[in-house]
Amino acid sequence: MDNGARLEKDPTAKRLSQVWYLDNGASNYMTGDKIKFSMLDEGITGEVKFGDGSTVNIKGKGSITFKCKNKEERIFDNMFYIPCHYNNIISLAQMSEEGNKVIMLRELLWVYEKDGRALMKVKKSVNRLYKIMLEESPGACLHTQNTKMEEDSWLWQCRLGHVNFNAISTMK
Repeated sequence: MDNGARLEKDPTAKRLSQVWYLDNGASNYMTGDKIKFSMLDEGITGEVKFGDGSTVNIKGKGSITFKCKNKEERIFDNMFYIPCHYNNIISLAQMSEEGNKVIMLRELLWVYEKDGRALMKVKKSVNRLYKIMLEESPGACLHTQNTKMEEDSWLWQCRLGHVNFNAISTMK
């Protein structure tokens, strides 16, 4: 991974950035912005080693929910929280391992979901980086108060801690 993409010079930009780098050299999703997480387990620790031999400490692992242009949301699980990391990284290798199809051709990069739907189309920048603006979703807490759940899928979604419906279908 390019050190220029790893550490940004302006520390105030860290908390404000919605820029995510799509990196084919990174082994994991990672960000230094704790507020982006919809769920974070700070009990998970360790180190990430970069191509130049340097290491940084992992201070947690969790999920970030992103808003899509079509108003849907996508959850990126297994995201490392690395407080000293000044940029947001999406590992293309991790996306591929999760079943997504990644295509890089000339100046464009496409990511397709398992079902074939396009997830991202990103144009390469002049310095050969693929950057995308992604807006995090704060997530919604679904709460019912003495109401009867009419659909089994919603009942199980609540019982399983608001897991996404794809996970429920997989469990069936």
